[in-house]
Amino acid sequence: MNPPTDEQQFLELINGNRPRILKVCQVYAWNDADRDDLYQDILFQIWRGLPGLKQATHANTWLYRIALNTAISFVRKRAARGGPAVPLDHAQLTHNIESRQTHDAGAGDQVARLYDAIARLNEVEKALVTLFLEDFSYDEMAEVLGLSANNVGVLLHRAKKKLSTLMQEAP
Repeated sequence: MNPPTDEQQFLELINGNRPRILKVCQVYAWNDADRDDLYQDILFQIWRGLPGLKQATHANTWLYRIALNTAISFVRKRAARGGPAVPLDHAQLTHNIESRQTHDAGAGDQVARLYDAIARLNEVEKALVTLFLEDFSYDEMAEVLGLSANNVGVLLHRAKKKLSTLMQEAP
């Protein structure tokens, strides 16, 4: 049997992780055009970095590192051009989130508030919360973000506290 080609490996990696990549795009980009641009940027960076993926066992961590670093760069570039750091169109954000939810209106409102609160976190806090929501361990988060596991624990605790405060302040 022939080893998989780069293209096959890329497609398997993307297809197996599409929801995760889209979640990163949802957290870091706030309109459809930006989400599409960020998604394409992430795919390009994954393709570019594919030769550096040595072990398939660490593919998820590697993929998240690329997705989050690309998203953080995307936000910084937008801010350097004078763009918003948080969504200006809360109604559009709420609509996008609710359209992905079940018909339970209460859950849609709460999820919209959660995403709005996440938008107000800094880039590292957003990354930590995103990884936490994906059930990454502290060690995996540390590997993705280049931090120690202890530092991840402290920063994640602070991010959760901040998120809780932001959620309580939301209308």
